[in-house]
Amino acid sequence: MALIIAPEDGHDSLVTLDEAAAYAEKFGHAWPAAEPAQEVALRRATQYVLSNYDIDPQHLDPVAQKVKDACCEAAWRAAKGELFKDTDGRIMTEQTVDVITTKWAEGSQGGVKRITVIDALLRGLTVGSSMNIKLIRG
Repeated sequence: MALIIAPEDGHDSLVTLDEAAAYAEKFGHAWPAAEPAQEVALRRATQYVLSNYDIDPQHLDPVAQKVKDACCEAAWRAAKGELFKDTDGRIMTEQTVDVITTKWAEGSQGGVKRITVIDALLRGLTVGSSMNIKLIRG
C-alpha cells in the first residue's frame, strides 16, 4: 500500500520515501533496501512523532523541514526496532554479573522513551511547550 504523504487527508507519513532515503544517506544511517520495510518504518515514525509531540498545525501544512527531519530520525530507529515498548511497570535498580554488581535508577520520565535528537529538532514547533509560549496582545 503506497504511502499517503502529509498534508494530504488521511496521510500516514510526514516524508516521502526519497526524502527519508536522502536523509539517511546524509547522516550515514543504514536504511532498509526494501521499499515495504521503508514504508513501515515511516508509518511507525509518523505515528511516534504525532502521538508524542503536539506539533503546531502551522508546521504541518506544509510540513516544516525540522518536522521531516524528526520523522526521518524516528524512521531510522523504527527500522532497527520498536519505538514504543510495552512495560510491566517494574523498575530495574540492581544487576549482578559474576562478582560485579551495578545499581542504577530509572529516569524521571515515567518509563517513556525519549529520543533527544527528536526533542531538539521539534523544540519550538509544538503547542504549549515551555520553549514555545504564545503571546496575546491585550
